Amino acid sequence: MEGVIDSNLAVREALAKFSGTKAEDWFLCLKQRFGMAEVYKAITETVGPGEVITTPYTCITAINPIIVGGHKPVYEDINPITLSTGEISQKTIGPKTRAIVMQHTLGILSDEAAKTAIANEILLIEDSAHALLRFAKNEKGEILADISAHSFGVEKIIPGTKFGGAIYVNPRLKTTNPDLYLNITQKLSSLSAPDKSLAKRIRHYRTINAMLQRTPQNFRPTLRTFAIKTKILEPAVYPFEQEAHQAQSMATNDFVNETILKNLKTLKQNYARRLASVKYYQKHLKSKNFESVTNEIQPLLAYPISFSDPTKAAQAYDLLMSSGFFIRRWYAPLLYPGPLNNRKYHFNPQNTPIAEKMSVRTISLPTDLPNAELAKIVKLLADSTNSTSKAI
Repeated sequence: MEGVIDSNLAVREALAKFSGTKAEDWFLCLKQRFGMAEVYKAITETVGPGEVITTPYTCITAINPIIVGGHKPVYEDINPITLSTGEISQKTIGPKTRAIVMQHTLGILSDEAAKTAIANEILLIEDSAHALLRFAKNEKGEILADISAHSFGVEKIIPGTKFGGAIYVNPRLKTTNPDLYLNITQKLSSLSAPDKSLAKRIRHYRTINAMLQRTPQNFRPTLRTFAIKTKILEPAVYPFEQEAHQAQSMATNDFVNETILKNLKTLKQNYARRLASVKYYQKHLKSKNFESVTNEIQPLLAYPISFSDPTKAAQAYDLLMSSGFFIRRWYAPLLYPGPLNNRKYHFNPQNTPIAEKMSVRTISLPTDLPNAELAKIVKLLADSTNSTSKAI
């Protein structure tokens, strides 16, 4: 147990050093969703069950913690520029509102949700799963969120890590809501480490996943399902997580912590590459009648571009994938990979038309490639669309 404690502290100190915070305000969990489930449970126990304002333009694993924590998700439509919650209607806010989620989709820092939360004195939860160790701050450089959630999981900023989440609890919560602060920190500090079976799946995740990727494509889904059912593979999303459930919350272990520490050393260089890619896309896509995704230059997890209709988006996606580029389609469908029952998620896509529209006509380009590869992507896009598409 001593080794786990030591490696846990080492990670928290590294997070604090990189972000200019304090190690005592960081709490580790095996998956970001586990930590957030404990946060929402603490809110229920301290303040009572209620509603959490969030976005449908997200992963289903960001919504499950709200539900298992005892709350109802309430969906606000997105700003098509930031792909995050835009201006929140006062009609949405009520006596049952317990928190507002400020999601940094693809790493695009947006503080629109923060303005509403602060003005109405509502708990602000920052989802920085795509913006590792980056925070929305005020003009004084202070972190806006009461709770900020970060991820080392699959397809996030650091490719070398596959597991691990980190929850930052703003120390000002000690003053603004001491009972909630104590409940949250106690829950996050009390998580158990993975058992032997899960620890084995974590350690061998890369190997098993690589083996599955090498199998014939026709057999891959069946073999993957078998590997999950027989507890050989720990998937990014379990089937039951599409039905408003999630596994028991757990802490990290030495293996996960050591992997995080090793890969954190690459984060500065990682962000420099992604920033250079964003600058490249903004310059060259604009020259092909594409427009900038945002006026701010930010290191994004992926660079989103939208098309005039879903068919063109699908064609561009197929072309780039068939040319050897790994292209993401966040979030198609909404609440990716999609609920098996919308009712369990209190979700009606008709209530968020902008999110629905952007979901089916947006693709996200890689930002971790050298400029020579980016040039190939830009050329393929220009040739395939004849410069008639438009970036977000």
